[in-house]
Amino acid sequence: MISHTEQRIGNKLSGCEWRPCVVVVVMAILMVMAWPVFGATYYVDFAGGNNQADGLTPQTAWKHSPGDRNAMEKPRAVKLAPGDTIVFKGGVAYHGEIQLSVAGSEGKPITLDGNTAGTFGHGRAILDGARMIENWQRVGSAADVQGNPKWNRIMYADLDMDLASNFNQDRFVAHRDAGTAGQAPWQRLFLIDGERRILPIAQSPKPSDPFYPDLPGDFYNSPHRLTENYPHRVFYEEGTVGNRTLPLIGITFGGAAPVIQPFNGGAVSVEMKEPATISEMGFTLFRPASTPVPEQIVFLADGKEIYKAQVEPKQTAMQRFKLPAPVQARKLTFQLRHSNPGNITWTKLQQIAAFTPDGTNVIQHQISSIIRDEKRLVQKEANWYNGMFVGVHGGNNHVYFARARRYAPQTNQLFVPHFQATTYDTTKYALYNSARFIEQPGEWCLVPLEGGRTRVYLLPERLQDGQPVNIGYPVLGTGILLTTPVSHIQVRGFLIQRYSGGAGAVATQAKGARPSHIAITDCEVRFISGQSGISLNHSDHVVVENCFVHQCPGWTVGIYVNRTNNFRLTRNRTDKNSGSGIRHYEAKHGVLRENAVLNHFGMHSSGLNFYEGCSDILFEGNYVHNTLTINRNAERITFRNNVIDGLGRSAVAVGLWASGSVGGQEIKDIHFLNNTFVNMNPNTTWATGILGQRANSPGAPQGLSIRNNILHGLAEDISEKSRTTSTSARWSNASWAPAAG
Repeated sequence: MISHTEQRIGNKLSGCEWRPCVVVVVMAILMVMAWPVFGATYYVDFAGGNNQADGLTPQTAWKHSPGDRNAMEKPRAVKLAPGDTIVFKGGVAYHGEIQLSVAGSEGKPITLDGNTAGTFGHGRAILDGARMIENWQRVGSAADVQGNPKWNRIMYADLDMDLASNFNQDRFVAHRDAGTAGQAPWQRLFLIDGERRILPIAQSPKPSDPFYPDLPGDFYNSPHRLTENYPHRVFYEEGTVGNRTLPLIGITFGGAAPVIQPFNGGAVSVEMKEPATISEMGFTLFRPASTPVPEQIVFLADGKEIYKAQVEPKQTAMQRFKLPAPVQARKLTFQLRHSNPGNITWTKLQQIAAFTPDGTNVIQHQISSIIRDEKRLVQKEANWYNGMFVGVHGGNNHVYFARARRYAPQTNQLFVPHFQATTYDTTKYALYNSARFIEQPGEWCLVPLEGGRTRVYLLPERLQDGQPVNIGYPVLGTGILLTTPVSHIQVRGFLIQRYSGGAGAVATQAKGARPSHIAITDCEVRFISGQSGISLNHSDHVVVENCFVHQCPGWTVGIYVNRTNNFRLTRNRTDKNSGSGIRHYEAKHGVLRENAVLNHFGMHSSGLNFYEGCSDILFEGNYVHNTLTINRNAERITFRNNVIDGLGRSAVAVGLWASGSVGGQEIKDIHFLNNTFVNMNPNTTWATGILGQRANSPGAPQGLSIRNNILHGLAEDISEKSRTTSTSARWSNASWAPAAG
């Protein structure tokens, strides 16, 4: 007998009641895909076109497309209208960025076509953001490449690209940092061997897969924890509590702000190596608009109160207070005071300071973190690591890059910028971007030159007439950008490649009104570094169908669905992108069917993500490698008839995580029906089909259904946990485990 609840779920999944959104999505998709076209057809031939021609025939094609900022004359002047089509010549590389802010209409879309009919040129039209490197020269001596024994096979070229900010930024940046100026140099400028592959940056140790330069499993592992060379001791006073993992040292220079509690009486002290004369003290509040602040902060010198400062709660700059008279002290203390703290238990200070009469802040110093490794940091020359970058594994499972500062051979210590993220008991690190590490064909490194230029050294894989063949690097950011008031647009049939630092190959962008009724079909996207290969941002009624997104480096997601409603992803393939395969963020009312999400095992990557407030989504008939992750506040998501395959590498097939804050705090109405979750990592003791995170979770998932699945296993009995919290969980599954041996 079928219960009323089961019947209701069945009706929803059959489309009878499963939220009106699905019907709306399907109707919208049919409308998009069945649009008839009535309008002008324009032809674009970047190799042989003429912007003075009329653009209306293959023989009178334009060089540039409307929407390209470099377009002149006729293509610049044309006003696209509903029903218009722009056909790009097949087999021809179009070098440019196209931005459309025009609207088609229902039944009359504006179409960008990559020669889908096959009548204008041969094969797909190509949108290409790269510049090819010419005038390669041979290295003159081993000294030119830091003594590399293969110097006589290494070549170099000088590029008109300024990477000064990337080389000179004296701090650690996360591997996923999206800011162009803050990236590691090889993330901003990377080499591509034509249509073959991304070439690997020179590094040590060599990665197991050259496409992924930042996997901690490939790193050196020093037995020593990262330390720092801050000359003083900074600490919480007795009875004061702070963060367990966030280093307190950040308070000395305005870094990551630590918690201080209790709100009344909590204190932080700095004990200096030598006494100093202090004439002025100060502090900077942490985001005073949102964080409660004390009424007063008392300054103490060697345990004696010397000044009581009245706090200005709305002041964002440092608040400085001149002492009645200079004081000589070794220990300086900053104590919170509040007459009625009530339920407020903690606050934060962004920075504390103490100034000598000449204005020197004796608390703030340039801090270096120190990597010590007696097994590998054994070079005798103090300048051996000059110019190299270091990658360190830390924080919440991330890799951070920074340029090495100096090396102390006698102590096997490498000094790097202060590492502010959480550290581990041991230190995983790798070394990057040095000519010393160029050993295998295809490896390369970058060196900054004066005058805003950059030199690249390369060990070529193949030569033609003495030159490396078809080596290029991206110089353009986004292939096609669809921005407000764009609507009723089709992009179809292109090969889009080698763009970097922008929003992707095809991207939507809202400026006021949201882009709507967009169809991206039958496109191949590769070698893109940016937000994602295909980026759907703040849009409505969007289709991505029959697209192939692959080999995108620099922590680039395959397809990103960001605050987009009423979307459908069908029969797409994302393969080996450096971020996740498909990521959702506050996505609502969607259908994903028959997609293949393959080989996304990069740093901090998953096969599929549903982050921060996703709801009303059907995920059906897909095949996914690696983990599928669902963040807190996901609602009404159904997974039906999918295969999630860990390939023996993933710890879990599905992770329900407690992190997140958008749209609430609970995971509600998640249904796993008739799926196969297999091949978890056999070397991980907690490998499982479905994992529900306990830590910081506000409660068990509500309305959770896990029925008729093949499961690798379960980390815990979620059904028992659900019963204790009065939630509904239904179980009827087959279990699966790999055969012994």
